[in-house]
Amino acid sequence: MKQKKTGRNLNFWKWAFLLLLAINLSFTAVIASRLIQVREPNTGKISTGVQDKVKVGTFTTNKSQLNKTIALYLKQYQTKKMNYKIYAASSSILFEGSYQLLGYEVPLYIYFEPYRLTNGAVQLKVTSFSVGTLPLPEKDVLQYIKSSYKLPNFVDIKPKKSVININLQDLKNKEGIYLKATAIDLVNDNFSFDIFKKKP
Repeated sequence: MKQKKTGRNLNFWKWAFLLLLAINLSFTAVIASRLIQVREPNTGKISTGVQDKVKVGTFTTNKSQLNKTIALYLKQYQTKKMNYKIYAASSSILFEGSYQLLGYEVPLYIYFEPYRLTNGAVQLKVTSFSVGTLPLPEKDVLQYIKSSYKLPNFVDIKPKKSVININLQDLKNKEGIYLKATAIDLVNDNFSFDIFKKKP
């Protein structure tokens, strides 16, 4: 009698496991299909031009999560000679690195005010900086960063204008996914981005 009960129990757990597995697989399939499904265009905004991209979603984050993401992404751009950090502080975006002068490393801090551009890029405008006690012009410091630091291709430093443009819409990857900033709000700790996918 005990052996029969054990067999029935094993059989029951086997079927329960298979049922649970089937539910999980179908749930995953539904979510995946919803993620890659293209929404029908709004009939009021139908364009005759061919769209080379499709919006696949929006995500919102805060300073803490944004800083972790930036740090993780920038790991591949650090070198033994030159490493740096970029993060969102309470009221500014901060760049921390060093300036090489006559063989000495001088601490470098640059404070930026972020702006969202109409094309979805983020512009960082220099508000203040510190290179030890050296009285260097802003454009020289930005030119030094441009020529000495390893940066992502979508980062465009404009020393003469004292700005750095982060062209998220030019982000390149195998999936063809890129971002456009929709809200950059340090005070209210809110950062929103639209996610786009390039059509093959």
